[in-house]
Amino acid sequence: MAQKNAEKRNFYALMMEGTLFFTGLAFLDADTVVSVFIHTFSGSMQLSGLASTLRTASSFVAQLMIGPYIHKIKNLPAFISTIMFIFRPLFLIMVLILSLELSSDIIVWIFLFIYALLWASDGLVVVPWMDLLGRLVPGKRRGRLLGNQQLFGGIGSLIAGYIVKITLDNARLAETVKYSILFSLAGIVLLSSAVAMLFVKDSNKRSARPPVNILEYYRKLPGYLKINKAYSRMLTVQLIGSFAGAVIPFIVLFGKNTFDLSPSQVSTIIYLQIIGSLIGGLFWGNISQRMGNRYVILISRIISFIIPLLGLVSLGIYRIASPMLVLVPMCILAGINKGAWMGYTNYTIDVVDEENRPSYFVLTSLITFPTTFLPYLAGIMADTFGFVPLFIINIITSIAATGLALTLKSPVDDDPSLQSDALS
Repeated sequence: MAQKNAEKRNFYALMMEGTLFFTGLAFLDADTVVSVFIHTFSGSMQLSGLASTLRTASSFVAQLMIGPYIHKIKNLPAFISTIMFIFRPLFLIMVLILSLELSSDIIVWIFLFIYALLWASDGLVVVPWMDLLGRLVPGKRRGRLLGNQQLFGGIGSLIAGYIVKITLDNARLAETVKYSILFSLAGIVLLSSAVAMLFVKDSNKRSARPPVNILEYYRKLPGYLKINKAYSRMLTVQLIGSFAGAVIPFIVLFGKNTFDLSPSQVSTIIYLQIIGSLIGGLFWGNISQRMGNRYVILISRIISFIIPLLGLVSLGIYRIASPMLVLVPMCILAGINKGAWMGYTNYTIDVVDEENRPSYFVLTSLITFPTTFLPYLAGIMADTFGFVPLFIINIITSIAATGLALTLKSPVDDDPSLQSDALS
């Protein structure tokens, strides 16, 4: 009974932490709030691009730094909570910065520094958080937990997005006041997510580990690809699937630029994509729980095939029918597929041993990091050659990824230690 109560408490605490984190990030949305803020105060598109780069790079570097030392952390929930309490309220400092008479350039650079710190802190906790998820939440409930995070976080994001809209649209407020309001809300909600983490308790006491040789740690990482074939095959599917999903950020722009949609039609498909992400939270959580994470990966690859196929269909029928007939399901499916990442995370937890699980997550980050630049390359291709070649490439890579996903094996339920993955 005590163990069940502990599992229940940890489940809801982890779910609430993620929900509040996603909601807080909606006040710092990279495609709206951050880019508009930087452009308002600097007039620079390059600095907006730098913010996106800092988000990915700072998190990646932090994961590399913490990876070798995760086994030396005796109390993971306490470590994660401490990092969250230090870094997640940092945007409250921006309220003070905006109240001072500083030059716009200084304000923007301070913002970028704080923004990089926030995502570096996320990099410090993401691998330990996943390790806790694998140990504290039974296999059948992990998909439900991550799905609920996406669902309730999506609802919170919708509310936050509405607050962002009415705040930025208010002509009576000065720009500094508008962003002070948004950064205050971001800091408060993100701090609340750190409070939720306090309720997570780790039942396993971690023993001290010998000193870590960083060079030796990273030298051994590629060896995990050889000894765990299930993980290696899943990672191959993930990499090829990244090419197949590169078109997702451009669906709204595709509709807007190709079919000359009205502003109301554009806002409609934007919100449909958000609604799709809410549906995805429930959908993937149920698939994970009822069918297993192999099917989350497989179905998401099939959806990745359908989306560009619909794009080609829309180009063929728009002269005789409204393109919205095709753009609506495209955007809903794109929103649903945003949550499919949970399948790869849970499948990794399923097929690797607990001892080396953090190393596998670090290895995944290392190998998949270059794919973060794929949307940028896809944008160049769309600008240069149009969307048709991009859709064709996405269809081809989707077929390849789906074929490989069919070869994935379903792991035994509730047994995350299917293989002996220790490297001597």
